[in-house]
Amino acid sequence: MAAALHGSSPQSRVYELPGERFLFVFGELSGLGGKGDVYAADVFHRFLRWCARVEEDIKHGRQGSSRHWAYYSPLKDRLISNIDTLVAELRSRMSQTADVLDFSYGSLDVVSEYVEHIGGERATLELYDHLVAYVGEVLRPRIDGRWDVSRDHEHPYPYLVGAKYDPVMPINVVWHEISGYAPANFRTNAANEVRRKRKPPSSVADVAASVRAAAPKGVLGTLPADAYEVTKRWADGRPWFVVFKEDIEVAGVPCRRGEAWFSREGGLIGATLSREWQFGTRWFGADSFFRYYRGQEDGRLNDVKLGADQEVDGLPCLGGTLVWFHSNQRVSSLHLAADRDIDGIPCASGEELHWALNFHKNGRLAVAVLAREHVLAGRTFPRGTRVSFDEQGYVVGAAPS
Repeated sequence: MAAALHGSSPQSRVYELPGERFLFVFGELSGLGGKGDVYAADVFHRFLRWCARVEEDIKHGRQGSSRHWAYYSPLKDRLISNIDTLVAELRSRMSQTADVLDFSYGSLDVVSEYVEHIGGERATLELYDHLVAYVGEVLRPRIDGRWDVSRDHEHPYPYLVGAKYDPVMPINVVWHEISGYAPANFRTNAANEVRRKRKPPSSVADVAASVRAAAPKGVLGTLPADAYEVTKRWADGRPWFVVFKEDIEVAGVPCRRGEAWFSREGGLIGATLSREWQFGTRWFGADSFFRYYRGQEDGRLNDVKLGADQEVDGLPCLGGTLVWFHSNQRVSSLHLAADRDIDGIPCASGEELHWALNFHKNGRLAVAVLAREHVLAGRTFPRGTRVSFDEQGYVVGAAPS
C-alpha cells in the first residue's frame, strides 16, 4: 500500500491495525512528516483507488468535470439528441422499470446503489453518458429547464438552462459521485446542484405582471399606501415586489428606500437595510439586501447580499457578494475578501462563483479553491485546485481549475 502511494506521498508508511483499520503516516517530504490518520479498511481502499485515478487523470489532462466527461464520453455534444435512448439503456442495464427509474430524487438512491455495486471505475467506462442523461432528466423539470450545449470551451459539453437558474451541470453531479472515494450519493449532490444554481428572485422575470391588482395583506397592509409602489404581483394579484419611496421600518426592520419583496400573505421576504441590523446572533451592515428563509415570523435567513466588506462568523467577506445559509442557520456559502486558512486549508478569495467557499450543515468546509500549494491526504496539490470534503473533513474530490 505504501508503494502504491509513493508517487503522491514519498516515504509515507501504512500500518495495519486490529479491527480492519489502517494507520497512514505522512512522509517527511510532505511537510507533515510523522503525522497521520486512522482509516477504516473500506475507506482506505477507496482512498488508494482514488489516488491512482487522480494520478491518471492528471497524466491524461482530464482534470475537472467537463474534461473528465469529454475524455470518456462516446457521444460528446451529441448526448442531448440521444437522451431517451440513453435513459432506456440505463434502465435495461440496471434491470429497472420506468416505475422505479421515474426521474424522482428518490430514484437517484437506486442509481447510487447500482454504481456502488459495479464501482465508479466501471461506471466511468460504460455508463458516463447514461448517468449524465438520467441525472439531467431528474433535474430538468425541477428547474423548468431545457438541454443546451456550451461551445465556448475546448470540449463542448451539455448542460441545463432554466430562467431562474444559472447553468445547471448534470456532469458535475456524475463526476463527483464516480470520481471521489466517498460512497455514491447522487440524490444529495443533485439537490445541491439545483440549490447552488438558483438565482436570487431579483433576477427572475415577473411572471404575473398582467394580473388584476388585489389589496395587500399582513404587514404590507399596515403600511401607508403612498409609501410604496407595486412593481410585480403574485398570480392572485397580491403585491410581490414593491419600491419604497423613502426609508421605512417594516415590522421593526429598518428598510432602505428601494425594492423589497413580500409574500402573498403580506409578510416581508426581503429588503435592503437602511442601517446596521441584527438577525439572530449576526449583524449586517447598511445597504445589505437580506432574504428570509420562510418569512419574517420564522426569523431565519436564506441569504444576504453584503453592502460592504464585513466579517461573517469571523471570516472576512467580500461586499457585493452573497452569503447563503443552511436551514439550521450555519453558513452555506460565502466569498472571502482575503485569503484565509479554514480548517487548516488555505482558501482563496474572489468574487466569481468559482471562488465561493461552501460549508456542510455541521459547519465543516465542503468546497474551496486552494490559495497556495498544499498537501492533502499525502498528496501535494497546486494553488488553484478546487477541493471537496465530506462532513468528517476527508477529501472526496480535487481538480485543478
